[in-house]
Amino acid sequence: MPAVGLDRMAGSREKALRVIEADLERGGRDVTWVAELDGAPVGALVAYPCREQPARARCFLAVLLRHTPPWRWAAIALLQWRGDRRAPQHPGNHLFIDALATEGGYRRRGVATALLERADRIAARGGFPAIALNARRDNDAALALYRRAGFRKANVLAATPPDSEGVVLVKELA
Repeated sequence: MPAVGLDRMAGSREKALRVIEADLERGGRDVTWVAELDGAPVGALVAYPCREQPARARCFLAVLLRHTPPWRWAAIALLQWRGDRRAPQHPGNHLFIDALATEGGYRRRGVATALLERADRIAARGGFPAIALNARRDNDAALALYRRAGFRKANVLAATPPDSEGVVLVKELA
């Protein structure tokens, strides 16, 4: 279930899952919601106030580096630098969805929609005026999901190989 970028940074899907588990143990649970079916995780959402993004990114990078051999650090630093260069500056008072993932066999079954509805409730309860997220421009299924959930395109992120062009999406809350 980890995002493609984390798979690349960690070196494999299995390592990415270990990093996510370590991050959750470190304290990332306060911003992570997991959808379960029959006791098994089938989806996850990570969301927090945009103003917390730099600090959370540094903490996650520290966890990632602790679980990665030193010879991979340069590649991770390069991927992090590329990501930081293209990352938009969302208003600090928005709720930022950093990650939304659904286990392969459970896609198109309402898991991501339920998690996005959870983000709506979190944002409303927290007094956030909007929810922001970034998505790959070539991920048609995700973009369709976000449009159905009320998100609109706010900006385009330039491609920085190996990543494709991205889109910033925002959902204004009433």
